[in-house]
Amino acid sequence: MKKDRQNLYFIVINKTGGLQFFTQLKEVYREDQEKMSSNQALSASSVFYAIDHLTQTIIPEFVNKAEGENDLENAIEMLVTDQYMVSCLLTMTGLRFITLQNVNLLQQKQLQQMNPMQQQAALNQQQQELQRRHEEALTKMKQLYRLYTDYFSKDPFQEHDQPLGGSKRQQFDRDVRDLLDY
Repeated sequence: MKKDRQNLYFIVINKTGGLQFFTQLKEVYREDQEKMSSNQALSASSVFYAIDHLTQTIIPEFVNKAEGENDLENAIEMLVTDQYMVSCLLTMTGLRFITLQNVNLLQQKQLQQMNPMQQQAALNQQQQELQRRHEEALTKMKQLYRLYTDYFSKDPFQEHDQPLGGSKRQQFDRDVRDLLDY
């Protein structure tokens, strides 16, 4: 059953920042959106990896270790702009599973037309919706991680940190689309 068609892309980045898997989930885009090419996906995955790695390294160690946290807890999980939301799952093996979704945040013009109480209520509702969608994306990415390990980690012919290929890649792509409702 095709439900929420907000997901645009699904990306897997390996522990060194290389693109391992990329799929476009949506075939029809708004006028102001363009499809991402594989080169753009490669660039985007490298930039995301670098930003994520930097955020993990710039947090002071006393803050990082004060509550018994590890580097996984300091990884970027969600980035939100006025048009997109990026959800990321960093696995224990260093893989990053990423979904890029459409969001329609309230614009400044819309907020200016509301009184302060309405603005606060609308912003709270928007924040709750973003958090719900992020949690849903994380749940689905955990399921995809299990599928990924079944397809590729147990395959003796699949080299680690190399892009995924072959018939298993096609089946994994179908499973990604099924799980992410495409």
